[in-house]
Amino acid sequence: MNQKVQIKQEILDGLVVKQAVRDIASKDPKTSKEALLYFVSNDFSNLCQRNDITSDGIVNAVKELNEYPVLSKKRLAEDVCNLVDNFFGLGSK
Repeated sequence: MNQKVQIKQEILDGLVVKQAVRDIASKDPKTSKEALLYFVSNDFSNLCQRNDITSDGIVNAVKELNEYPVLSKKRLAEDVCNLVDNFFGLGSK
């Protein structure tokens, strides 16, 4: 894979993770549940392998995040999104 394609893949991966984290904080229980399922899916495992990320810590963190009330979840999810931005070099998007 050439470097430009790899960089675009990393950006896309970061945006996917960021949206999934935000979806966990959704008021809609179905959206939140689907986001949680994503973090235990093969797709997420593959994303982690591509980006040299250990998935266990992330999975545990999002499960804990899901236990908070909606307003707290939304604030914490944005904090996590900032970490995702920093890891994937996304800036504030």
